[in-house]
Amino acid sequence: MDKIVSYCGLLCIGCPIFIATKETDRAIKAKMKIEIAKTCNQLYHTNYSAVDITDCDGCLSEINHLFPSCNDCRIRNCARIHQIPNCAYCEDYVCNTLEEFFKNNIESKSRLDFIRSIL
Repeated sequence: MDKIVSYCGLLCIGCPIFIATKETDRAIKAKMKIEIAKTCNQLYHTNYSAVDITDCDGCLSEINHLFPSCNDCRIRNCARIHQIPNCAYCEDYVCNTLEEFFKNNIESKSRLDFIRSIL
């Protein structure tokens, strides 16, 4: 999973939830989950507590841990229905859902734009 680009263009290796999943020290992991919940609540207007921050092996994972909001992600579900590696491969790139997502995730757009440019 190290440098694999998620459906929306994020790098899971840089995701705090993914990083916390790999943490083996329980005390550190607990502190990380508290901070992740705070960040999610501020950025995405959620109401998470630390117990809501479950392990996640990345949105491309099919059989391992997956953060609950990843299961419900419209971008992830659409890409899986279309059986594409990520949204850069979609004939409807850039759709309205991605445009909205890119407002807070500029790096994801740049990453997917680059992939699309070399297809």
